[in-house]
Amino acid sequence: MKKLISILCVVLILSLTMTAFPFAATADIVNTSIEGTAVVDGVKDDAYDGATALEFVQKGVNYGANVVLDEPIGYAYIINDSEWVYVYIDVIDDSIDKSNVNTYEQDSTEVFWMDDNVKYQLRCNFDSETSVSGSGTDWAEKGAEVVGVTTDTGYAVEYKFPITDVLNNQIEMCIQINACTDGTRNYTCYILGNQDGDNAVRRLSRDEIDWDVWWTLTLAGEFEDTREETVEPAMEITVDNYQEIQSVPFSVQGYMQDHINWTWNSAGSYTTGTLGDTLSISWNYDQYSFNGYLTADNTTDWIVNPTFAISVGDAQYLQLPDDAVVGDTGESARYSFTYSDITITATGYDDVIIPGDVVDAVRFTVKQENGYTSGVSKDIDLLTGILEQTGLTLEEFASDYLPNLTNISFDITFDAYELVTLADIDTFLVELDAEDEEVLVSLQEYIDRVDAAEEIINDESTTLEEKEEALDDAKKAANRATKGAEGYTKSEAAAQELQDRVAELTATVEALSGGDSTEEEVAIEDIDEADAEADADTSSSDSSSSGSVGLIVGIVIVVIVVVVVVVVIVLNGKKKKA
Repeated sequence: MKKLISILCVVLILSLTMTAFPFAATADIVNTSIEGTAVVDGVKDDAYDGATALEFVQKGVNYGANVVLDEPIGYAYIINDSEWVYVYIDVIDDSIDKSNVNTYEQDSTEVFWMDDNVKYQLRCNFDSETSVSGSGTDWAEKGAEVVGVTTDTGYAVEYKFPITDVLNNQIEMCIQINACTDGTRNYTCYILGNQDGDNAVRRLSRDEIDWDVWWTLTLAGEFEDTREETVEPAMEITVDNYQEIQSVPFSVQGYMQDHINWTWNSAGSYTTGTLGDTLSISWNYDQYSFNGYLTADNTTDWIVNPTFAISVGDAQYLQLPDDAVVGDTGESARYSFTYSDITITATGYDDVIIPGDVVDAVRFTVKQENGYTSGVSKDIDLLTGILEQTGLTLEEFASDYLPNLTNISFDITFDAYELVTLADIDTFLVELDAEDEEVLVSLQEYIDRVDAAEEIINDESTTLEEKEEALDDAKKAANRATKGAEGYTKSEAAAQELQDRVAELTATVEALSGGDSTEEEVAIEDIDEADAEADADTSSSDSSSSGSVGLIVGIVIVVIVVVVVVVVIVLNGKKKKA
């Protein structure tokens, strides 16, 4: 009970100190809907008149180098009625392309929204071909609709999805345009300020704090709050899991990847540690070659930034179900890290310093992709800082900076797993040790019973029957001690000592009985039942004896009655004859 109260107190404290995140990091981008209902057919209804024309002018950080366009490549209009949000997207594109087999690398649009804290992502191109990514695959069952059509200036896509997860008359959503040519996605495009929308797909739920890159839509009309804000407590530390938590691994690796042919290249050795560890990283780039890695072809003439980052991950700790198929998710957990300033050195350039930061409770959820897994790492972006601090273009970075890169150095600490820190485990172990001492004291009664049994067994004046009875009690005492000591190191050792002593006493009694002792071990899990049966032995025996005597008496009475009846019948017969 004492342990339970201690754990509950720790959980309560952690729960109270956690921060809730009701809105995304881009919540300062707030757009407003107007009231209306539309027919979803790809044609802009009159209902959209008066709706704000949201301009798509911001290229994504990853797929477009964060460039702001001189003029929009599309406009979005949003309306809603009492049940549905309607989004009409007019895309300006004089060369519509669908040659790539991947729908996200075809000219298309995507809309994201939340339903019961699950990400729904619906992608549609100009001829209504649709696809989704991972969660939210039942969008049609939810009543969502989408239609794509070609227009005189490009194409248009119209969406309808249910109004869910409302808070303060607002919902969270995101919209993107995929601009493609000759089978390649040249860039993604967003409304101004939403350049990190590149990572919208990574946000599987609202708990994915690290990928809060959506924006807020204020609905027309009045709606009740339907969003359930949850603050998950820290994982409960128990005698069964604390050792596993201590050994939960994490990994750090540098890498580069272009976003055209998805070629991946190691850019820093794979290093691992466990909870509470601090890794001092110093990657020497004499061992790496980046010559020719980035070209105009795999950066679309230097307008699509590659990833150059440090990946902090779960070291393949989180697992998928054995029967997982593409799109399925598996185990999920929250990780917390702290990293120092990252120093990047290159010959001929001033050091680039990426400021250190705390990555608090980022949720990793392993997901089965087509041939690989995702969702189990957090990227620390290096490229953006390098370009900003050196003033280089992407082409200059690839042709001159990378070949002269010499070192990346930083420290990183694995602070917490499921909000549990190494300090929390240390505190738990102190409390566990105190409880161990209390349990150790409670075992004294079982030690006394074994001592008493040993005295009887070693006493030459006692009978074999008395020795066997004493041994039986000693076995029960040792087994009770073993059961009560589970999870407590010192107490388990003391209980084992009792089991060893009982084994010696058993050998002694068996030797005295000529090795024919029929006494059996009492299974630890059957201790209570065994004791109950032992307590009932005498009464059961008495009942059995009394039952036997009663049966004999009953038989005698029946015989006497039968004899009397026969005598009476005979006498009556003789009387009638007379």
